[in-house]
Amino acid sequence: MAVDFDESNQDNKKRKASDIEKLSCPYLDTIQRTLLDFDFEPACSVSLQSGPHIYACLVCGKYFRGRGRQTPAFTHSVEESHFVFVHLTKGTFHCLPDDYEIVDPSVSDIQAALHPTFTPSKIENLDSNTGLSRDLFGRKYLPGFVGLNNHKKTDCINAIVQALVHVTPIRDYFLSPERVRHEDLDNPPPTNQMDNRKGKKKLKTHTVNRSAVLVTQAFGDLVRKIWSDRRFKSTVDPHILVQSISNASKKRFRVGVQAEAGELIAWLLHQLHLGTGGTKEPGSSIIHQTFQGCVEVTMKKAKKEVVQVENNNKDDRLGSDEEVDEDDYDNINTNTPSEQATSKLTIEETTTKTHFLQLTLDIPEKPLFRDEAGGLVIPQEPLVNVLKKFDGSTFSDSLDRKGQAQRKRYRLHKLPNYLILHLDRFKSNNYSREKNPTIVAFPVKNLDLHEYVFPTTGRPVLPTEEQIRSMSVKDIKKFFAQFGEEGILKGHIDKGELREAAVDFAVNTLPDLLADKYDLVANITHESSMSVGREEKADPLQEGSYKCHVHHRATNQWYEIQDLHVQEIMAQQIGVSESYVLVFRRKGVK
Repeated sequence: MAVDFDESNQDNKKRKASDIEKLSCPYLDTIQRTLLDFDFEPACSVSLQSGPHIYACLVCGKYFRGRGRQTPAFTHSVEESHFVFVHLTKGTFHCLPDDYEIVDPSVSDIQAALHPTFTPSKIENLDSNTGLSRDLFGRKYLPGFVGLNNHKKTDCINAIVQALVHVTPIRDYFLSPERVRHEDLDNPPPTNQMDNRKGKKKLKTHTVNRSAVLVTQAFGDLVRKIWSDRRFKSTVDPHILVQSISNASKKRFRVGVQAEAGELIAWLLHQLHLGTGGTKEPGSSIIHQTFQGCVEVTMKKAKKEVVQVENNNKDDRLGSDEEVDEDDYDNINTNTPSEQATSKLTIEETTTKTHFLQLTLDIPEKPLFRDEAGGLVIPQEPLVNVLKKFDGSTFSDSLDRKGQAQRKRYRLHKLPNYLILHLDRFKSNNYSREKNPTIVAFPVKNLDLHEYVFPTTGRPVLPTEEQIRSMSVKDIKKFFAQFGEEGILKGHIDKGELREAAVDFAVNTLPDLLADKYDLVANITHESSMSVGREEKADPLQEGSYKCHVHHRATNQWYEIQDLHVQEIMAQQIGVSESYVLVFRRKGVK
């Protein structure tokens, strides 16, 4: 009896996965966890191709494409006798060349290191965590306070990432289970847009924001790795995010060239806004909900107007330039005076309202002096003086895009829950770039910005305890929604519990929310030699380096993070550093 081997092979290939999964993989003991590193870009080490079907060999740690015959992963398993692989996107484990899926609890630690996951209760307890974790080499680290590799002058990216991952709403958003880890770029969600040619609505996809989505994906993966307590290494490599930023910015922020933190954080926040589904509408993304404020800008600009001036003093004397011939005298209307064009200078004033994600502050120039030992004395300036730009009455000089002089006045109408202050230290011209080393002194806690805010509708009046207790359930919900604290309603079902929660919020939290007081969350500094940019004429931006100070709320301890180095620092040292970007949190925000 003849046997059809082709049909037999097809039947073998169609074996149920449940029958295969019952077989324990005999090669799990060949896994070398110390060689595994999932921080790099998922690209095949043989063909250099990237894509969704890249596998990591759990024996040597290298990346290969595919799983079927004639693929680099299959060839590697046969030639090197390395049989256990993991899918870098799906996180599934496979045995090659037999090609069956491995389901075993002993590889759960690899799954956690590849794709860290967080439950809602775990996210809620992150700020109160004081326990240290250990990597495979026995090194201790505190989740959320880990070093990042420097890929040659990428410390600016590292410092900005360290600051943003400690902004609680941003961190919780990217750690939440509801957050889709890998968006489907081939089927992006459509948005409505008008077709200018036909006057009809057409569907436009987010393919134009593909680079923003890739940056957002890389940033989200990096946030999860930084806060993971099951790392194989006590450090994280931001290689994928650095590459995504370089490609999306068209090499504006690239490896080997130091970036300005103020420009980079503004660009990155815009990319994250687009990547999380943000639109032009205020508050349309988690970025706008966290950092967006409102400011009124009054601009005065000089404008020349051509004015026609009547000239009745016409000189028609004999021999003058305006002498009229007798033949033409009859053709002239003697009742119409001549006109002359002159220019008149007027001041044009316009007022507009706009939204912001960060406030840029100009540091006043101060001269440097040398002390008796020959060292430079660095001047200091309190933050209150620097904030005069936003006091609502001071006009500051600036230039528009055409290079024309103009004066602007800023009146803040609303401040966000997380406020970013950019201290502009660098001034560039056609020949060089100079840095202002003036130290801006600021309080780490209780920064009062009450006098800089001018609400359009006035400040809300605090309700009394009697008024709250007399509210209905519907009124209590409106009360919480008015201040954006609907989350407090979770877990409170009984009417009495809702009232007690409202009373507690109005007495203990609401006064801080309305007082416009802020505590420091992160401080990005730029340090360079005092001689750079002055005597030696070197570029102070390229010769300097960035570091970030972040606060651990559970222990009230400040940490200084510069690339891979993480160390404790006293709060008194932060206020006298060369701060460049400050991130503040409104008091009372949970």
